[in-house]
Amino acid sequence: MSRRILATALFLFAVFAPAAQASWYDDYDNGLAAARRGDWNKVVQHMSAAIKGNPKEGNRVKTYGTIMINYHPYYYRGVAYLNTGRYEQAIADFEQTSGPGPENLGSLDTLMERAKKQLASANAPEPVQTPPPVSQPASTPPAVPQVDPALRQRATSALSNAKQKIQSAQQRRATASPQFQQAMSMFTDATTKSAAARSNEDFNAVIALAQNAGDLAELAMPPSAPVVASTTPAPSLTPIVPKPAAATTTVMQEADYSADVRRALEYYFAGEFEESTRRFEELVHKMPNNGWLWAFLGASQYSRYAFEAEEQYRTEALRSFKRAKQLRSWGKGLPEQYFSKRIRKAFDETSS
Repeated sequence: MSRRILATALFLFAVFAPAAQASWYDDYDNGLAAARRGDWNKVVQHMSAAIKGNPKEGNRVKTYGTIMINYHPYYYRGVAYLNTGRYEQAIADFEQTSGPGPENLGSLDTLMERAKKQLASANAPEPVQTPPPVSQPASTPPAVPQVDPALRQRATSALSNAKQKIQSAQQRRATASPQFQQAMSMFTDATTKSAAARSNEDFNAVIALAQNAGDLAELAMPPSAPVVASTTPAPSLTPIVPKPAAATTTVMQEADYSADVRRALEYYFAGEFEESTRRFEELVHKMPNNGWLWAFLGASQYSRYAFEAEEQYRTEALRSFKRAKQLRSWGKGLPEQYFSKRIRKAFDETSS
């Protein structure tokens, strides 16, 4: 009995020890949240901790499991240094980074130029002050930045549109999906930024956040049956919810692969797009003339593009959509019960 207890303890340690140590990405998330608030001292604190845990940047950096993030801590710490007057440190961080991560706070070239100008100005000798002529009028105060009314209206419309898409996701009971949670987080950030917006740049940031929130809300789907990573025969699989089962019937032309198709669809409707992409890629090699499989492969690839902003996935998705159109006629396009509005639009715009 003591050997079994020891083996169990060692297994639990092996499983949970890496997760306990992998806290650098929590610091990175906290740093991003501080950057959105403009709390620059907190940004420096959290990004420095993240860099200590993982100093290597990248657009797809693995955290745990199959989770990838857009990781650019030097960019955000450089912006924080710039906004707190530590220009040499800002320049050093800007030289370490390739650009922004999920929050674009300005182009790298513009930020670097600003830091260098501020450093040169700070190091310049104090000019000799001469009294102005008696007749010289008093200087006028600097002009307050003017906000474009049309841009303000666009931000309001973007927030309204995102809210409608979030409500639609709630109505289809997709609130438990990771896409819905991310959409709500972005929508909250957009609303907060809108209330504090004072410049055209602020309102542009609100519009970008609101649009991303709406796109994610469209991708949110109701939870499907638990996905089990298994190759066991179909009789032992977890019971399938109606949407994957119905889609399997729609897709299948060859009964020998029905279990494989069903499993790929389960991952797709569960929002596990990396795994569904891999499985649909295997299926189109087995059934290269099945237009439905190419359509679902394209939808999985395009969903990865929506999350990770990697142009490679968009290119692959459009190639799959083109193949799907070559294999069959789609009438009014992809059915809305299986594909989001954004994916249907991309499919429609793909040339056959």
